[in-house]
Amino acid sequence: MKIGFIGSGAMGEALVKGLIDSGRYSPEDICCSDILKTRCGFLSTTYGVSAHRDNIKVVESSDIIILAVKPDKVREVVLEVKGIIDKTKLLVSIAAGVSTNAIETWLDKDVPVIRVVPNTPCVIGKGISAIAPGKYSTELHQEKAQDIFACVGDTVRVSESLMDAVTGVSGSGPAYIYLVIEAMIDAAVTVGLPRTAAADLVLKTVIGSAEMVLQTGQHPAVLKAQVVSPGGTTAAGLNELESGKLRALFTGAVKAAVQRAGELGE
Repeated sequence: MKIGFIGSGAMGEALVKGLIDSGRYSPEDICCSDILKTRCGFLSTTYGVSAHRDNIKVVESSDIIILAVKPDKVREVVLEVKGIIDKTKLLVSIAAGVSTNAIETWLDKDVPVIRVVPNTPCVIGKGISAIAPGKYSTELHQEKAQDIFACVGDTVRVSESLMDAVTGVSGSGPAYIYLVIEAMIDAAVTVGLPRTAAADLVLKTVIGSAEMVLQTGQHPAVLKAQVVSPGGTTAAGLNELESGKLRALFTGAVKAAVQRAGELGE
């Protein structure tokens, strides 16, 4: 199975690396295109893949084509390659906000299209990617997409109607968590901890807490209650967070990101 990437930025590179590192794909199975000649040279030298600036060549030589360009460039690229793409190929888009229906309309033919929303932890193989099928994609097409994105983390299947919500939660989510981590480290420094120790304490606390939820399967509220003693330190801290309407802020952030995802697809 030959896989081609149109657009080879950070996420495209993460996928290339993940595919090769998985051992299921070799550099000879992968080709990439990018508008920057220097980027093509880097990919070719670093990963041994075929890399050039010709999108048409990528489509011609690939069974699966991954669109990894910015949302505002998707229509331009689809119209560029529509003349040489047919139903024997699978088109996978990772562009935020761009629906499978939009891509199918631009193609104006029964090409199988799948939309995927990955997130940046894919760079270290710890991502989560949501997969939604288009009108012409089959179960086999979805399995092929899952096989690719499983190389950089976990996958889930959702309906197309929920993909903007996925973008607002897991697509944008790492940035929310980084902000929380940054704020906790700064707070730790404020109360006297050295920054190095503060970072270590906060990062290990975040990782350990997430693993507790994953491994125990318990609701976060249950695990939270196990930390809180009546009138204790944790209760005092949580009261401050709730007074600041932390929950409402997170809800607002997710809703704003979902709205923006919809706007990008218009």
